[in-house]
Amino acid sequence: MRKYYLDNLRWLIILILFPYHVLLIYSSIGSYYFHVANSSIANAFILTFAPWFMQLLFTIAGIATYYSLKRRDAKQYLKERVSKLLLPAVAGAIMVIPVSVYFGFLYSGYTGSFLSLWLSIFSHPLENLANGIIIGPLWFLLYLFIISVVALPLIMKYKKGEWRIPLEKVTVPKLLLGIIPLTIGSFFLNLYPDKSIVQFLLLFLAGYFLLSDDGVQEKLEDKRWPLFISFVVLTVIYVVIALSILSSSGDSATSTSIISLFLMKLYANVILWLGVLGVMGMGKHYLEFKNRTTLYLSAASFLIYIFHIIWVNLFAYYIIGWIPSMMALQVILTIALSFVFTIATIEVVRRIKGVRFLFGIKG
Repeated sequence: MRKYYLDNLRWLIILILFPYHVLLIYSSIGSYYFHVANSSIANAFILTFAPWFMQLLFTIAGIATYYSLKRRDAKQYLKERVSKLLLPAVAGAIMVIPVSVYFGFLYSGYTGSFLSLWLSIFSHPLENLANGIIIGPLWFLLYLFIISVVALPLIMKYKKGEWRIPLEKVTVPKLLLGIIPLTIGSFFLNLYPDKSIVQFLLLFLAGYFLLSDDGVQEKLEDKRWPLFISFVVLTVIYVVIALSILSSSGDSATSTSIISLFLMKLYANVILWLGVLGVMGMGKHYLEFKNRTTLYLSAASFLIYIFHIIWVNLFAYYIIGWIPSMMALQVILTIALSFVFTIATIEVVRRIKGVRFLFGIKG
């Protein structure tokens, strides 16, 4: 039976990217290609979601793989991963990301043509891949493809019955011990700035081997309020501390000890894992439904992810120029217009055969 709450969680998380990427432009934490202000409100929003929301997507992807491999063999699964993840990531890097980069560079004073910028980006592909310019937010698709391929041999051995996890013995307190490997994993293979592929792999595997089980999902639903409240309280404390650090003067970060760094990572991963478990528990209880809107957004979620950054940067560039002293209105208009134009772009792309194939659209 299809788990509609997982579909609903996926598209809800992806919709969060509209305010998230718009507010990044106004934060001191970083942005995709241009920076406007250092707003504490923007920082607070980013800090609230950054530790856990993309991580939940990888966990859901692991659960989805469990259901997918019930209907597909390994070869069919890999073919689907190529068409849905790798090909759109490559097509997006060539056709989508340079447009968003262009508007960011225009804001920073770039005066050349789009063609010149495009040629410049791809004249040094490895360098621009490493610094994030060539891939931008599509890092998620690339990471998920790599993780799917790496995890598949282990998953296939498990499916053959070579070993077994006693899922009936898995309890919520035991699940919470996952904070330890996640914290350790977060230090390794940060191929993209501050994004550990080891940590995301662990989340994917946790989704496949543990959280895909109906019994485990029911336990999360049963303990949803303690998990979610703990997550919210720790997140508020984290945001307050982080805002204080961001607003303080001096360069104390350079003297941070290894122990302090580990404790900071541990705290962030406590929030991460409580967020994943708590939001899943709440989702299972409150989001297990479907209608025309949810089914549409679920089907379009990956396309929304791919195309939204063009319109966020385009509208941010023009709207900031039109109403330079009205941040709140800039943010609202950029979010609303970028969402509308992203959906319009998807509807156009769906009707163009060659392009439709490049972005993994079936039919």
